[in-house]
Amino acid sequence: MSANVTAAAATAGPTYAQIFGPVFWGFCVALMLCGVSALQGYLYFTRYNDKIGVRFVAAMMLTLDFLSMALICQSMYYYMLPHFGSFAPLDAVTKELVVECLISAVITFTSQMYFVYQLHMVKSPGTTAAVMNASVFVLGMIGLAGAIGCVWVMFLYPHSIFMHRNHTFAILAGIAKGFGAGADIVATIAMCMFLKSANTGITRTSSLLKSLMHLVINRGLLVTAAQILLLITFFATSGHLYWLAVHINTTKLYVNTFFGMLNARTSLQDKYATGHMSLSAETSASANSRRRSTAVNTALTNGDRKAGDLDAQDYALSAIRVPTASMVSEI
Repeated sequence: MSANVTAAAATAGPTYAQIFGPVFWGFCVALMLCGVSALQGYLYFTRYNDKIGVRFVAAMMLTLDFLSMALICQSMYYYMLPHFGSFAPLDAVTKELVVECLISAVITFTSQMYFVYQLHMVKSPGTTAAVMNASVFVLGMIGLAGAIGCVWVMFLYPHSIFMHRNHTFAILAGIAKGFGAGADIVATIAMCMFLKSANTGITRTSSLLKSLMHLVINRGLLVTAAQILLLITFFATSGHLYWLAVHINTTKLYVNTFFGMLNARTSLQDKYATGHMSLSAETSASANSRRRSTAVNTALTNGDRKAGDLDAQDYALSAIRVPTASMVSEI
């Protein structure tokens, strides 16, 4: 008899805990990341007075993040509490989760397109910059189209998402995540190329550029890794919900890296600013940028290395902080 029980257990499918356990822990991580988003948003709106367009995008990202978290909470309640121990709720995807997927697509696309905006405002010369900028836009648009297609399939065939995955849904999900990761990779490479080309050879300015490049690379690596991990778990573990745990956190990573780069301006100012130029002084920075550039050239021409170093540092902060620190006030 014991042998029969062992054989039956070996042939049985995954348990309730094995199915919902990863989703539960992913939900816990998402709650923490949402709290970090709230803190990041509070720090941004209390410290900076950027242009209205920048503040609007920041407010939209934060609002969508909170709405996404509320929809995830409702879905978690539905799947885990009313029918605890039963797999019956997995027969269909909830409307709340469908809407959350749409919000996730909007947040991802917005973050990627803001990188396109930054690259465009940099106005880097040459065909390469224009091609890379257009590539990010095209890849982002294809990723968004794939994500919208996923949402449409989830709406039409809610019973073919978890238990018996719709083939069209799987293809569209692969397109959305694959092209989304591609857009993040190209955007990161393009921004790093600009930072490298902007190097003046002055020690403190080079250090500033290196710090900015680290921010961009870290952001790119984080969101790209999340997209790739989502792809792997989606196709390699189709019998489990590991991919859902990654999905609900990917949106939070985009929002957190968005605000993280915005708020990084304070630490960069404290580390590199000389005290007579504020990173948030939008009007004065715009008016003085060309004067500072002239002063740098004059100082270097006359051999005043120290003065040139200080002015070049401030000029770098005013000239490149927008494209590299995610939407700073001058643009």
